[in-house]
Amino acid sequence: MAVIELKKINKIFGSGISRVHVLHDIDFSANRGQLILVVGPSGSGKSTFLTIAGGLQTPTSGSVEVEGKAVEQLTKAQRDKLRLNQIGFVLQSYNLVPYLKVKEQFEFVDKVKRQGNLNKEDLAGLLKQLGISNLVDKFPGQLSGGQTQRVAIARALYANPDIVLADEPTAALDSQKVEEVGQLFQDLAKQRDKAVVVVTHDTRLLEYADKVYQIMDGKMTESAKQTD
Repeated sequence: MAVIELKKINKIFGSGISRVHVLHDIDFSANRGQLILVVGPSGSGKSTFLTIAGGLQTPTSGSVEVEGKAVEQLTKAQRDKLRLNQIGFVLQSYNLVPYLKVKEQFEFVDKVKRQGNLNKEDLAGLLKQLGISNLVDKFPGQLSGGQTQRVAIARALYANPDIVLADEPTAALDSQKVEEVGQLFQDLAKQRDKAVVVVTHDTRLLEYADKVYQIMDGKMTESAKQTD
């Protein structure tokens, strides 16, 4: 069974002459152990899709199901709990707390989510896998873009979510860094049994994906991977 599934999702903003139909009858599913790309240009509806998949925004019509449960039927408190426990976000803004050292970012998660987070040994292994073990006493402002990105990924995974949603994680990275990030997300899906969904315009990530969806003008189709 899919860990997350979107069925006939439509999203409309505004009304009358300002009405914009952003997503059209979107069907999407992801299983554990899969890295899935949603590829499309700017303005195609990728970010709206991601926020709806993560429960940050509600669709105009259609259903989002996580582990078989319809998100729209949950109370606000239940949706908040779902995002806290089952969904990890890696956003372009990174959302790290600027006045907290890297190690304190994880302590902050412990205060918000008191159970189910990685233990010390697993966190140490994750930091090593990401190559950021030596950065735990640094503040976000002391990190490079790539280091900040990896810390954000670690913080998202620290809560041990079933689903990881990443928004343009390779924006402005050179080809070597793109390869590292692509391999990282593939490893996260396979080795940690997560459903990893990446929205991107970067076709350099295609070779790492198990499944690829194309999104254009708010319409989504599953496509065969093109790695050449």
